[in-house]
Amino acid sequence: MDNKALVLAISALAAVTFVVQSAYMQSSHAQSCNEGDVLAVFSPDNSEEIFGLLGSAKREIKLEVYEFSYTALADALIDARSRDVSVHIVLEPSVAANTQMSQYLLNGGVSVAWASKKFHNTHSKFAVIDDNVVLVGSTNWSKNAMLYNREASVVVYSADVARSFEGIFDSDYAAGR
Repeated sequence: MDNKALVLAISALAAVTFVVQSAYMQSSHAQSCNEGDVLAVFSPDNSEEIFGLLGSAKREIKLEVYEFSYTALADALIDARSRDVSVHIVLEPSVAANTQMSQYLLNGGVSVAWASKKFHNTHSKFAVIDDNVVLVGSTNWSKNAMLYNREASVVVYSADVARSFEGIFDSDYAAGR
């Protein structure tokens, strides 16, 4: 890719990110969520909430997911890294799509670890954002899950819940390094 194409691609990504972030910040969810609130997120109906959460991260994103193959979500994480947000991911090694995605994420500055073989599968699907928001549910990070499947997740605004998920993430991440 030449420099002009790279600049155009980065500009397009920045524009999309801005639109998603702006829409999220103007939504009633972003303005009304307080400690203890729980927000239901169903795909394909409102999976854009996930992009909004990633765009709102200020310090850190920790993600543990079974399947990660949706480049748009990877680009949102890479964008977070460009904003100096720390991004760490645990992926299940038995899912073929994760191999290519892990390289894409690593090239974008995202830290990736493989899930430990201690478990038959690491079938988790959760993210912890800024130590006080947890996204957890049935949603893999694939295009089908986000755009075509009926998936159900919740966003929990709770530092206590986030600490519980971070404990599991930190243990799994350390085991996979």
